[in-house]
Amino acid sequence: MTIQTRVAQRLIHGRRADPVSGTPAIVGLYRYAAMTRQLWTAAGNDDPYADWWLLRVEQETDAVREQIQRLRQHIDRFLEGAPAMDITLAHSLEPAVVELTFGTPYAYQGAYLLADLDELVLAIMTGRFVGLLDRETFERHLEESGRGVRRLFATIQGYRHLAVTRDDVRQATQKGQRAIELMGELPDEILSGELRAAHAPPLRVQTDHPETAPENADPEDKDTAAAAAEKPDGSEQD
Repeated sequence: MTIQTRVAQRLIHGRRADPVSGTPAIVGLYRYAAMTRQLWTAAGNDDPYADWWLLRVEQETDAVREQIQRLRQHIDRFLEGAPAMDITLAHSLEPAVVELTFGTPYAYQGAYLLADLDELVLAIMTGRFVGLLDRETFERHLEESGRGVRRLFATIQGYRHLAVTRDDVRQATQKGQRAIELMGELPDEILSGELRAAHAPPLRVQTDHPETAPENADPEDKDTAAAAAEKPDGSEQD
């Protein structure tokens, strides 16, 4: 995948938090891919919270896609409204080429949105360059353009991998109670398995109890949680 604008390029790797300056972290595409892989695996192991979060990811993905399309249509009306002119979108002299080797459809959907964002930013920059967007409008649309993708990539951060199953929640085991404390009560249709995300993995038959997450794991350590989802064969990148 080729990404041309700096706005989209910065969302490939994201940004680590800086406690000294108070700068918050930004989840990038590679981290998002690792985190969705963790969700995907946990959902297949009958973790109802992973199923719940995958559904949230799908809903947020659809919402962000619509947001980008609406803003793109708005910008295109400016570009098409120039009398007797056929305006071609600007392009970068230093595009970034991104290799995609993801393990879930959700990671690829995130990449598609990043490509859509890239095209949108090119349209906004073109509108400014040819004098159809004033500075204030340009800056507002530029800031607005990446907000949805950043929000999507951050959606998974509320999930905690506890290797919980539906039976744990139904029987109110210690692990099930811990999951409820950290992530809230599950909707009935999620707990029953009646409602699952469109791209959720099939449930695997459990021959033994899934691997238990460390009790002393820091739920705020997002990097550790995401790195644990990466396979040793290098199928996820960071």
